[in-house]
Amino acid sequence: MSVTKEQVLAQLSTINDPDLNRDIVSLGFVTKAAVCDGLVDVVINLTTPACPVKDQLKQEAIDKITALEGVTTVKVEMTAEVRGSKEKRTIAPDIKHIVAVSSGKGGVGKSTTTVNLACALAATGAKVGILDCDVYGPDIPMMLGMSGQPDQDGRKLVPKVRHGVKTMSIGYLLDEEKPVIWRGPMVHKLIEQFLGDVAWGELDYLLVDMPPGTGDAQLSLAQLVPLSGAVLVTTPQAVSTFDVGKAIGMFKQVKVEILGILENMAGYTISGKIAGATPGTTLELDLGDHTETLTTDSEGRFETTAHVFGQGGAARLAQRHSFPVLGSIPLNPSVRVGGDAGDPIVVSEPDSALARAFTEAAGRVAQRLAIREHAELPILQ
Repeated sequence: MSVTKEQVLAQLSTINDPDLNRDIVSLGFVTKAAVCDGLVDVVINLTTPACPVKDQLKQEAIDKITALEGVTTVKVEMTAEVRGSKEKRTIAPDIKHIVAVSSGKGGVGKSTTTVNLACALAATGAKVGILDCDVYGPDIPMMLGMSGQPDQDGRKLVPKVRHGVKTMSIGYLLDEEKPVIWRGPMVHKLIEQFLGDVAWGELDYLLVDMPPGTGDAQLSLAQLVPLSGAVLVTTPQAVSTFDVGKAIGMFKQVKVEILGILENMAGYTISGKIAGATPGTTLELDLGDHTETLTTDSEGRFETTAHVFGQGGAARLAQRHSFPVLGSIPLNPSVRVGGDAGDPIVVSEPDSALARAFTEAAGRVAQRLAIREHAELPILQ
């Protein structure tokens, strides 16, 4: 008995996208289903190359098709196309999603988060850019290891590219030690020019690294272009989550959806070894706010996590305001080393637990944007 295309599509229609809660056939994700003498060739086109369930969907498709009688060979290719927001822009019309990365206060690792999310998205094949809007402390050039004046293409500036990410920053245009002492209207004009007078080309995602707080840059960006959403960065510390609450209020006021919150500096792992210690040897570790009693293992090793900035702050905010926690990134010197050297942790140590945490967070951002895209589509009767 030979298998038919209709049988293949019927099997694929039993596979649901867990985020959109519909099957991949009715969603239009199956763009090819060719059958010839027992060979089945299928192409599934997802809404983002950073889809966190891509491998799961592929394996499920292979299993479902293989179960059909008459199938001898199965080929499933996963592709992706970011659809983008339905809101039309007069500025930067070829950028599908513009996402603000913001925080309530400085020093929480917002720029570190931006470069790692961008590099993680770019590693999946997405077209990604970073716009550095932190005009008073432009850190993106250092964190990506770039400097010097950008090239020009006619009247437009050409973004500098590293690790597959296009970037533009005031840091490329000024001397490194020259401060920016500007009033609000100048900041507004700069953001407008960086959006409209830079040759970004086609981008799936433009991450905008915002200055801390709820000032001119945030308001200017929201006024100039329709944003697909905002990612908030905080530490677990009470003062940080308090200030993020103000940022939440500001984005709600300008009608920008909050895609989620990422908790940075979420605990520091302390580990060591006591030479000659027998298994079960106890030791007391002073962690500042309390003393913890630990026991050694068979090799005399011990380990615990010190919550330097407290814990649970992001989860409490997320629950209160009904958006997800995108990830929790622990304190680790390698993140700082990578940022100082221009090689973010997702590039320098892609298989590390830290890199995986950023990569998973990037997938969740892409996932949230895909859900938003789907919600904007007309419902066919």
